[in-house]
Amino acid sequence: MGRYPLLLDLTGRPAVVVGGGPVALRRARGLLEAGASVTVVAPAVVPELAAEQGVSVVARPYADGDLASAWVAHACTSDPAVNAAVAVEAERLRIPCVRADAAGPGSARVPAATVAGDLMVTVSTAGEGADPGRATAVRDAVALLLDTGALPARPARP
Repeated sequence: MGRYPLLLDLTGRPAVVVGGGPVALRRARGLLEAGASVTVVAPAVVPELAAEQGVSVVARPYADGDLASAWVAHACTSDPAVNAAVAVEAERLRIPCVRADAAGPGSARVPAATVAGDLMVTVSTAGEGADPGRATAVRDAVALLLDTGALPARPARP
């Protein structure tokens, strides 16, 4: 399978999102919530992304070299060739890269996550071709159990 689950501390670290649509907006917001310094590279961005505080927009097509200082990259365009180019540069620079259009060619994935107090639960698929909707459904079920108290999540230590 070749997967190793890991949570990254992105506080103050540069993240690059290539693409300017709704998926890029969602990924940029998640990176901002994680404390990353987010740069979006796209010829055009949705208004919500342009207005997002803490996001720096570079209004042009992606070019090799855009990931030079990144800790993580997200390829979120509607063009598979651009997403592939982002993944190739990320691989060359040893930067984790999430491809929104095809998980397989990327080196990282974004799991479905929920937070309950100081507990974070993440769920991901384990293989190529797996249904990401299943991970989302399991995350939602765990979140409901945590919210209702049916799944105890009290601290193990006082």
